[in-house]
Amino acid sequence: MSQGSMEPGETIVLPDGRRLGYLIVGEGKPVFYFHGLPSSRLDVLGFQQTTSSRRIQMIGVDRPGFGLSTFAPNRRATDFAKDVSFLADHLGLDKFALLGVSGGGHYVITCAALLKDRVTRAVAVSGASLPVETEGMARMNRWGFRLISLPFLNEWFSKQQRNFFLEIAKNPDAFLATERGKRMLKDLPEDQVKLMQDPQMRDGMCRTTLESYRQGPDSIKAMTHELKMLKKGWEVDLSKIPAGIVHLWHGTADTNVPVSNAYKNAKAIPGAHLEIFEGEGHGAVIILNHLEKLLDTLD
Repeated sequence: MSQGSMEPGETIVLPDGRRLGYLIVGEGKPVFYFHGLPSSRLDVLGFQQTTSSRRIQMIGVDRPGFGLSTFAPNRRATDFAKDVSFLADHLGLDKFALLGVSGGGHYVITCAALLKDRVTRAVAVSGASLPVETEGMARMNRWGFRLISLPFLNEWFSKQQRNFFLEIAKNPDAFLATERGKRMLKDLPEDQVKLMQDPQMRDGMCRTTLESYRQGPDSIKAMTHELKMLKKGWEVDLSKIPAGIVHLWHGTADTNVPVSNAYKNAKAIPGAHLEIFEGEGHGAVIILNHLEKLLDTLD
C-alpha cells in the first residue's frame, strides 16, 4: 500500500522525478488498464473475481494528476505511453495487452501505435476519436467541451464537475433522491440506471471517483488538461498501428462519448475490430454485460 493513502496501490519514480501510481490485481497475462474521467487505478478492483479464474493480471495506472500520479503540466498522450513503457520495464514485462475505458480509450490507441512491438491486443471501450465527436453527447458534457477552451471558465467548469461527482460519491442515496438526481437518472440509458441503483457497483464507482480527486487543485488541473486534449487531433499516425490488434467496443445509446467516435476510429485504424452493442450505454455497463467476451478478447 502506498504511503499516505488508505487505498491500495504502489508508486514508482519516473526518470523525470514524477511518481506514477498503479495497482495490480490477479496473476497471469498482463493487461494495462487505463481509467476514464473521473476515475483511477481502483477500477481494477472490480476485476478481482474474474482475474483469478482467467489467469489475467490487471494493472490499473493513474494518469498524471489522478490518484497517486504526480500532475504534469502540458503533457501529451505520447508522454503517457513513455510512462507505461517505463512501468512495464519496472515490472519485467516484455509483452502486454491494453484495456481503456471512456477517457482512457484514446490512450490505448496511442500506446498501440507507439508501443506496437510490445502490445499484443488493445481494447478501447467507449473511447473517443480525436478530436472528440460531440454530436449526440449529454448536455453537461457538450457544455464542458465548449467552455474548456475559455480562460478562467475551463477550471471553473472542472470544479463544478468535481463538486457534482463528489456530491454523488459521498452520499449516492441522498443525491439520487433529489430532483437533480432524478433528472440525471431520467437522462441515462436504462442499463446505466440499473448500474447506478446497484449498491455494490455504485460503491465501487464512488470509491474510484473520490480517489481520482485526492490531489485537490492538481486533480482539477489534470481534468481540465485531459478535456483540452480531447479537443485536439491525434499525436500519432493511426495508419502505422499493426493491423488487427485494436478492438473498438461501443454502445449505440452512449451519451457520454457518442458511437460516431467508434466508427471514425475504425476507419482510421488498420484492421480494427468494431463491436457495436445495440441499445447499450457507456463504459462500465458494456464491460459488465460482456465481461467473459472481453477477457477472451484480451487473451
